[in-house]
Amino acid sequence: AAADTEDNTEEKPIRYAERVQDERINFLITSMMQDVIKRGTGVKARALNRSDLAGKTGTTNDQKDAWFSGFNRDVVATVWVGFDQPRNLGRGEYGGTAALPIWIDYMRTALQSSPQVSPKIPDGITTVRIDPETGKRAKPGQPNAIFEYFREENVPAQEVEDDMVNPHGESGNIPEQLF
Repeated sequence: AAADTEDNTEEKPIRYAERVQDERINFLITSMMQDVIKRGTGVKARALNRSDLAGKTGTTNDQKDAWFSGFNRDVVATVWVGFDQPRNLGRGEYGGTAALPIWIDYMRTALQSSPQVSPKIPDGITTVRIDPETGKRAKPGQPNAIFEYFREENVPAQEVEDDMVNPHGESGNIPEQLF
């Protein structure tokens, strides 16, 4: 609400910025940044017991600066650790060790009354089982496969089975090529 000089208030509609990025791209980037917390350099943030957090650690050359930027749909925060006159922070001081614990403490307080909200999967996004070692589609029944999100037009092609590749490295319908 806005007030004039006579303390009259007037409700003004909230103006939202025009969307300039494809919502599918935003979803994929957020998913990647959630993986930083789920199984990457930001894994200590799992102590907050929230599935709606995403973030990124950072450390400059020679460990002169360390940072962590993280968010959910309600709160965004960045923590920087460094000196005004750049110098080495010390052995073992990285974004995940120096800045992340400060971010966790802040977010623990900032998110106390904020419910967890999982992002809606936009139309045009699909999940595919992926081999985490190769980044290619997982084979049926592969025990270490993980699910990853893709835009429908960028789903990796199904790999050709090893027994369907001829000795010259060409794939195709081997039985038909025999005749």
